Amino acid sequence: MTDVPSDSELPDKRRRARYPFVANVKIEHLSLGAMVEGITTDLSEGGCGVRVSELFTSGAKVMTRITKDGITFATPATVAYSLPSMAMGLAFGDMPPDQKQILVGWLKAAIPTIRRNAGE
Repeated sequence: MTDVPSDSELPDKRRRARYPFVANVKIEHLSLGAMVEGITTDLSEGGCGVRVSELFTSGAKVMTRITKDGITFATPATVAYSLPSMAMGLAFGDMPPDQKQILVGWLKAAIPTIRRNAGE
């Protein structure tokens, strides 16, 4: 059984290629000021999956900070879904160009790794 909804259950925004990506994440609920920490499970150009100790409701506006190897990517996002297994999907919002460059760099690094591993 999978924790992530199938593509047929998700809006078109979710149908971008996702790549395994593990990094620390801090998510701040913009209305409540609440903060949760966890890890990312996957990453795409449009969002990421996260495992957290506490869930925010779908539709919540959040500020997301993902840190890997000393580099932090920060962008507004919306909670796309929350699952009882303490997982959430985040849809990234408009991000500054410097943050987009970080995201693109991480995705470029993830893609060759996956292709290399698939060829073994």
